[in-house]
Amino acid sequence: MTPPQTVRVGDVTVTIDGADLRDIRWQGHEAIRRIYPVFQDRNWTNRLFTIAGTEHTESDGAIEFTAHGTGSFDAEPLEWTVVARITDRAVSYRFHAHTRAPFWRNRLGMCVLHPMLAAGSAVVVEHTDGTTTNAHLPVEISAHQPFVDMRSITHELPGGGHAHVRFEGEVFEMEDHRNWIDASFKTYCTPISLPFPVEVVPGTDINQEIVVDFDAGPQPSAPGAPISDDVIEIRRTGEVTDLPRLGLSWAPDSPPITDADIAALGSLRLDHLRVAISASDTAASAHLVEAALIADHIGARLRIASVSGEVEELAAFAELLADVIGAIDCWYVFSEHDKVTPDDWAPRAREALGERYSGVALGGGTDLYFTELNREPPDPSMFDALNFSMNPQVHAFDTRTLIQNAMTQSVVAANAPRLTRATRVSVSPISLRPRFNPNATEPDLDVSNTPLPSDVDARQMTYVAAHWTAMSIKYLAQAGSIAHATYFEAIGWKGIIESAAGSSDPVNFPSTPGQRFPVWDVFAGLVGMTRAHTAQSSAPEEADALIVDGTGHERALVVNWSEEPRVVRIDDNPPTTIPPTAMVILDLTLTN
Repeated sequence: MTPPQTVRVGDVTVTIDGADLRDIRWQGHEAIRRIYPVFQDRNWTNRLFTIAGTEHTESDGAIEFTAHGTGSFDAEPLEWTVVARITDRAVSYRFHAHTRAPFWRNRLGMCVLHPMLAAGSAVVVEHTDGTTTNAHLPVEISAHQPFVDMRSITHELPGGGHAHVRFEGEVFEMEDHRNWIDASFKTYCTPISLPFPVEVVPGTDINQEIVVDFDAGPQPSAPGAPISDDVIEIRRTGEVTDLPRLGLSWAPDSPPITDADIAALGSLRLDHLRVAISASDTAASAHLVEAALIADHIGARLRIASVSGEVEELAAFAELLADVIGAIDCWYVFSEHDKVTPDDWAPRAREALGERYSGVALGGGTDLYFTELNREPPDPSMFDALNFSMNPQVHAFDTRTLIQNAMTQSVVAANAPRLTRATRVSVSPISLRPRFNPNATEPDLDVSNTPLPSDVDARQMTYVAAHWTAMSIKYLAQAGSIAHATYFEAIGWKGIIESAAGSSDPVNFPSTPGQRFPVWDVFAGLVGMTRAHTAQSSAPEEADALIVDGTGHERALVVNWSEEPRVVRIDDNPPTTIPPTAMVILDLTLTN
């Protein structure tokens, strides 16, 4: 695949990435994050387009880009063409497609992403009936679509300029993608209120266009000052917050944990081990006994996440051994039928578990995404803790999107207390890939996009998982609102150590038995650390740092996302060269 290429025409710069346009800038400022076509099948799973060829030419002061190819999976019969034109004042992007054979879709068409940093910007939305709405892009994360029936949207840029986006060929609406930790506001078609799935048949003509026009406003606005000497500056703001208490997950079907694994995990001084059970599983009590033994050996507490059809099923655990109950810090109750724990489950759960659990915190919320908590906020006074889960690949899979989505977590963490009030917040579990598809209508047909299972990512064993985890912890900590965060599984290809038996698929996940993945170093680097320092990077998509302190020491976990060396300076410390794709742990105690 052709690597991304950044082109410039006058004050407009665009990165061409596959068939997509990314990082569309006007006078140096990001105006549009991405323009791209999308196909989501009947299970709402994103399926990638296959690119057969691309070409771009320059003429008459403009750059023209074309791409063509086919769909994949159900949409394999789809044939599509993209034609984009970039001038010194505008960008246009047309998507045309037809199919050789019928297939079903939930969504097929164009999407536009406005960057998360545009939150609060003044907008004018023209609707399909010709009326207009004057408003602002939401600052608080919007639970539902902020704008519907859109024909165009104009938003203000730094310096008073504007980006005007027109939509043709379909009816569009916007959703706040920050609900799923995407760093954007997404405008998409077809409206979610219309029936789905829809059959696409031969003869259907899909012809859509997005046009972005720019104006400079009262005075041109210069972008931020260039980085001197190519040094990436990372500077603390002075704000310091408590780090979330960190833990890992253990599942009853996880690979066996060896004595060597126990010793290694114990060295990380984890706060907790999360265990997910089905209350109706007759083996669940035995699983909890095993989990309590593991937790005791590694010096962690247990956090139980149970799923049940009726909350009264929890009575099956009322007579667990005293040592097992004593190992439990919190018990989260989730419903098979509700996306958010019903408020009346709180007293019923306490009654079902009984007096022996009086010292165990009761948690609720959702085992799904912040979206669900935002749309159906529970009564915080009913629970001791409220939860949501998280992963960076709900909508896209490329590494650049993962980098951007790490930053959104500070916004989500800042929004959480609006819903939870004084009740403690946990984010658990945090995984690199979605654990399952909560929107699948035909799960048996929801096959993986890769040769690996859909919940496994080959990048788990690479620097990508390590860097993303460090940045996730950094940005989750900034608001000071997250009490607990649970990352990954302890053992196996969804964890931080490969099992003693080795990879289940050595071809597509070529780890070695017992291998410590790079993400291990993140948790090892945080041993003894209790606080996080808010810091801003001048180029966070290239290099960034999690700065922490504890027990009289300060250190920085500095990550270089780039495949080139990057020179980084933290505050007024001497610059440090970070090797390509490396994470370096710097001891700041010695330099301050």
